Amino acid sequence: MKDNIFRTSGIERWGFALFMAGQGIVNTFVSGFFQLHLTNIGITAYLVGILFLIARVWDAVNDPIFGAIIDKTNLRTGKFLPWLRASNIMLPISVVLLFIIPASVPMGVKFALAFAAYLIFDVAYTMCDVPIFAMTSAVTDQVHERINIMARNTVLAALSTILVSVTIPQLYPKIGAGFSALIVALVAASMMFFMSRYAKERYINKDDEAVTIKSMLTYVKDNKYLRIGFLGIMVLSITSMTNVVISYFAIYCLGDIGMISIISLIIALPALIIAIVLPKLTRRFDKFHLLMVGVIGQTAMCFVCFFAGYKNFTLFVILAVIRSFFFGLQLVLQLMLTGDFVEYGEYVTGKRLQGTAYSIQTFVFKFMNAVPAAFGMMILGAFGFIEGEGAAQPGSAVQAIWVLLILSPVVGALASLPIFARYKLRDKTVQIMAAANSGDISREEAAAQLNRLL
Repeated sequence: MKDNIFRTSGIERWGFALFMAGQGIVNTFVSGFFQLHLTNIGITAYLVGILFLIARVWDAVNDPIFGAIIDKTNLRTGKFLPWLRASNIMLPISVVLLFIIPASVPMGVKFALAFAAYLIFDVAYTMCDVPIFAMTSAVTDQVHERINIMARNTVLAALSTILVSVTIPQLYPKIGAGFSALIVALVAASMMFFMSRYAKERYINKDDEAVTIKSMLTYVKDNKYLRIGFLGIMVLSITSMTNVVISYFAIYCLGDIGMISIISLIIALPALIIAIVLPKLTRRFDKFHLLMVGVIGQTAMCFVCFFAGYKNFTLFVILAVIRSFFFGLQLVLQLMLTGDFVEYGEYVTGKRLQGTAYSIQTFVFKFMNAVPAAFGMMILGAFGFIEGEGAAQPGSAVQAIWVLLILSPVVGALASLPIFARYKLRDKTVQIMAAANSGDISREEAAAQLNRLL
């Protein structure tokens, strides 16, 4: 079995990373500032929560349909690359639409414009997110090469998060939401451009048989680790509302919108360090075991941070950085499991339905962001949060912001552990399956090797 061979070129891997960094700039900006923009222009916290919740119904339809479209088509220019090229234009435009909603129009009009813009953004994000992650299993059949690619992607994505976190809180109050969004859109578009030029699809669905909805459902039914893995990831983050309230924590607890930069750096820098050292870590330790270290470590640190409080800011920063190292480990590694689901799925079903697998990933991760955002905003509304830029918040709302920032991830993390206990895929077994899928070894050889490991 050939192992640790790079199928991709260096320039191809950098194009990959730049695309995801551009996507990361967009995601960081929207997740950090969209709800703040909506409440600043006078939309209530309850309505913001309803907007995010309704949008998930659209996602439940949008993402699987898009996965089916990808798996059922194979254009002359490729299976995934045409969508990436289209999203290079659509995603930046959709970001600007989110942040040019005027404050002067009636509440109903503001809500309708916000809802329409968010649905457009959602489609544009799906159009790039499903294909870019699917490309990790299309460019190479080597497990460690995928880890290397995703680690490089995460490094640049973390750097892009830092860029947004440092610059936007300083620009936002001075130039406004619309111009801030335009800058983000232009930078993201320029970074995403290189992927379409240099990427090559090598390992895609090899079946001549047409992919149908029935075959996709059968694939999901037979791919038990796809179901277990995604369920565990979804439950893990379903209650995590930290990112929802970072901006509000900086403004209403720390008293300075510029502190968004500090809090965001506390979260992003450890993830960057983790991404840099991860390829070496995964050569010594299985990535699933490292993921569990991240989950359990972050859960413990949530309690420590909560009881320490934030009045002593130096202590708060130190504990938050420790917590963020565990969070970074959890965040980076959960993105790397889907390629394993694809290999296992092909090994047991004979079908390499990357579009299906990665459309489910996109739905899960958008679900993980939007549902906590919906309920987080509703909780703030229930505790008396007052909309409007510069509004003075009651003590109940300020306390709710602090609790959501620190303790909200705990429930989901504890609930995910029994689910992850059923997950048995490991790096060594996946590499054997990948070698059999690509024809490097026979299925008989693969079965013999797997029997020795399992």
